Amino acid sequence: MTINQIICRAASAYPDALIMDYWDPVKEQPRENIRTGDMLAEFIANELYSTFKADADGEQQLAESVSVMQSAADDLQAVAHALANINREREREAA
Repeated sequence: MTINQIICRAASAYPDALIMDYWDPVKEQPRENIRTGDMLAEFIANELYSTFKADADGEQQLAESVSVMQSAADDLQAVAHALANINREREREAA
């Protein structure tokens, strides 16, 4: 797969395809976008680009893209879980 194909597929799953606001398909690289300010969309474009290896075959490219996005999702889930625990801890302390 090409980097553009990977970015386009990721953008198709992201709200309003905002990842494309941070991607230059002609230069095949991330671009700055000060209009939308969606840091997660920007992160995804940059992360997929920085881990893309042009000499790898399509399956390897896709596997790496899935791996880095899953790792990021796991990190975000851990943060969300930790923040959600604040309320549980407060409820226990109040009881």
